[in-house]
Formats: sequence, structure tokens, C-alpha cells
Amino acid sequence: MTGRTTAATTAPGIRTAVRDAVATVEISNPARHNALSVAMMTELAVALGAMDEDPEVRVVVLRGAGEQAFVSGADISEFPGLRDDAARRAADEAATTLFTRLSALTVPVIARIHGYCLGAGMALALGADLRCADTRGVLAIPAARLGVGYPLEQTAALVQTVGPAAASDLLFTGRRVPAAEAHAMGLVDRLAEPGELGEAVDELAATIAANAPLSVRAAKASVQAVRRLGEGDEAAGSAALGRAIEAVARCRTSHDLQEGALAFLAKRSPRFAGR
Repeated sequence: MTGRTTAATTAPGIRTAVRDAVATVEISNPARHNALSVAMMTELAVALGAMDEDPEVRVVVLRGAGEQAFVSGADISEFPGLRDDAARRAADEAATTLFTRLSALTVPVIARIHGYCLGAGMALALGADLRCADTRGVLAIPAARLGVGYPLEQTAALVQTVGPAAASDLLFTGRRVPAAEAHAMGLVDRLAEPGELGEAVDELAATIAANAPLSVRAAKASVQAVRRLGEGDEAAGSAALGRAIEAVARCRTSHDLQEGALAFLAKRSPRFAGR
């Protein structure tokens, strides 16, 4: 078993840990229910990029610190200062960089949702490949209640996930949706009882991490290509399609393909190396 963890502090920030090919990226701002400040958005983008480039990492689990919230949104205490043009541009750039980085990750991302998942938290969850929540979770996009225009990219992800009618409901009303309802509408992929979410996510992450890394990355690239093509953005769709074709082709000549076949014939567990 292998693992490493960043040093923990009491200040708001991003904590990372890697154990058995699973990276946990934790958003920590307990005093504000893990609300994201501009500085934390920048730090999170850097952390996600580092995990994607780490050859030991096969899966990323994104979670909030403590038991009260995944992410309760952007840090509203910073909003008055964002009336300044320079501050507003810095905040916009930090958010754009974060969500661009999240959408570009090549390894699977699991959002582990407990408690509040609001606004920017929902944007993060929508950027994950899989969303797991416990039954106490509450999800919402309160942009209309705050005078915020919800970003187009995240709106597109929402529409693709739940459909235009349900997306309109969530965006127009800003209402808070219990996790069970979110699961029924497809916003949450897996639902767990209180106290069982961690075990459920750990099991899911371990299952993915045990599979051939190149195959999993190729599958993610293919899913992303289909989504991009469905959005009607020809340039983005073409680029995503090219990445998917390349990722699938790489599997055909990989060591892991041979290992998978040998393990199957020998009736043993494969030892995938990611090459």
C-alpha cells in the first residue's frame, strides 16, 4: 500500500492525499461550509492538475472537509470587493481556469457529496464523471437568488445531465433539492445512507483504480468526445474526437492489453502498469 498526504492546517485551502492509486482532493473552509474563495479556486486548479499528471494517480475523489458540506458555493463575503474591475477579472479568470482544468482531466473524477452542494459546488459536481451523495445531501444552484449569471459551460453540463426542463426548474427557482430527488432526476448517480457514503465511494474508486488505466482514460476521452459533439461545437468536438481516437489506439499496443489477456487465461487478477 502506498500513500502520501499534504500537511494539514487550520487555514482555508486544498488538501491532497494519494493512497493506492486514488487521490483525494479535499476543499477545506469549514467556517464557511467549504465555500470557495478566489484563492482557493486557484489552489484547487493547481492541485487537480498535479493529480492528473501524477503517474501514481488513477482516480480522483473530490470532497469537502468535515460533515456539513461538499461545497456551499463561492465565498459570498468576497462579493462586495468584486465590484472593482480588477478584482472581478481576477475572480472570473480563477473560476475559468478551475473549470477548464477540471474538464481537461484525463483520469476519472468522483464527487463525494455530503451536506450542502450549492452554486460553485454544483459546478464542481457537474464537472465530475460520477456523483455520489448521501441521503442528507442538499443540492441547488441559487444563482437567480444572488443576481449571478450561471456560466454557460456549467449550464450545458446541467442540461446534458438532467435535461432542459429539469435544468430550467433548478436555474429558474434556485430551490434546494434533496439528494433523493437529485438521484431520481439523474443529478446524482449513486445514493448512500448516512455514514455509508465514504465506504461506497472508496469501493467505487478502488474498483476503477484496479482496471487498466489506459482503458479507463480512453473510455473517459470517448465519453467526453460524444458530449462535445452533442453540444454542436465543431472545433471542440473535433479536438475531443481526436483525443479519444488516439487514446483508444494506444490501448491496442499497450503492455496492459497483453497483461489482461494473460491474466484472464491464467485465471488470476491482472497487474496493470498503465503502459
